[in-house]
Order: sequence, then C-alpha cells, then structure tokens
Amino acid sequence: MKTITSRLHPRTRQFLLLTLAAGLPAGLILFRMHYTGSIVFGFLLWNLFLAWLPLLFAWFALRIAPKSCLLALLSAAAWLAFLPNAPYLITDIAHLRPMGDIPHFYDVVMFFSLALTGLALGFASLAWMQKVVWAKLGVWPARAFAASIIAMASFGVYIGRFLRWNSWDIITNPGPLFLEIARIVHHPLAHRSIWAHAALLTLALLFAYGLPPLLSHQAPSGKPS
Repeated sequence: MKTITSRLHPRTRQFLLLTLAAGLPAGLILFRMHYTGSIVFGFLLWNLFLAWLPLLFAWFALRIAPKSCLLALLSAAAWLAFLPNAPYLITDIAHLRPMGDIPHFYDVVMFFSLALTGLALGFASLAWMQKVVWAKLGVWPARAFAASIIAMASFGVYIGRFLRWNSWDIITNPGPLFLEIARIVHHPLAHRSIWAHAALLTLALLFAYGLPPLLSHQAPSGKPS
C-alpha cells in the first residue's frame, strides 16, 4: 500500500519535506530559548519563516499556473522578492559569539543548521523555477536564469544585511527603497564595496548551487523532471 507522501506530486512532497526539515533549526532555537531563559536569538525564528516563504510562493506559483496565469505571475514576483531571505540566513552567523549561557558548540551547530536550511529552501525553489525555464527555452537560458537570480538575491542580501531594507518594503515603503537601489546602480564606482560584497556572495552561492549535481554525478540542475 502506497504511503500518503508517495501519492503526492514530487514537488509537493519536496515542499513538505523541506518544511519539516526547517523544524530542526527552529527546534534548536526554541530549545535554546527554553534552556537559557533568554530570547536573544528569538529573531532567528522570524528570519527562518521569511526564508521559507520563497519556497511557498514558488510552489504555489507552479501549482496555480495551469488555472490562473495572473496568480502565478504574482506568486512568482513574490518568490523573487522574498528569495534573498533564504541565503540571508547565512549572514546571521555574524551573531555567533560565546555567550556563556550555553555551550558555544551548541550555537555553532544551531547557526550551521540555520544556514544550511536557508540554502536548501532557496535552492529548491530556484531549481523549480529553473526547470520551467529549461522546459520553455532550453538548458543554457535556464543556466543564465539561475545565475542571474542568484546574483540578484546576493544583492538583496547585501541591502538587507547592511542597508537594513527588507522584502516588505517593496510594498510598504517602495519609493525610498527603489531610489536607494537606483542610486547604487547609477553610481557603481561610488559603491564598489557593495558590488564587491554582492559578487563574493554570488560566487559562493553559485558554487553551492552547483555542488549537489556534481557530487551525485548528474547533469546540472535545470532539466525538468
């Protein structure tokens, strides 16, 4: 007798499994809060939720596409807007330091699992979208699409971490946000540090995105299942 998960669409099954996997860092954070009686890292739960949203938006966009093109496009736009929140979890390691209220190694594992989960959530949603592009346009446009999205996400991580903008500002405070982005783009030489940071993260994320197919001896991701 087939299990419930085996009867699900592979993408839905992956969505559910990744959602469950996000419970590990969430559990570690909650246990730390209970053990220490401190909510100093409570904000990580919110960051983890924001990192999960791109997976939700991508899953919904692909699921609703056959029924409503408009809803699919809106969901895809939301996916792109919130995608930087996934790799953003990597930068939360900047908060890692000996606290004295719990073994430092516990925090190391907690932040590592958080960063790994952020990569998994972001890369899974990107792979889904990349497969759509591959099916429509071919492998090289799909690869260019993935690289471009990773570059944009890396830029988004920078303006989130250092300039303190967030995805909600696209709706709640779009004017100042887009003016800031336009200023950075219009004067690239005056903002070399920003582009250097974004380029460095882009290279790291491209490397990480290419690792799974390399390790499994499969063709690069992008081929539709």
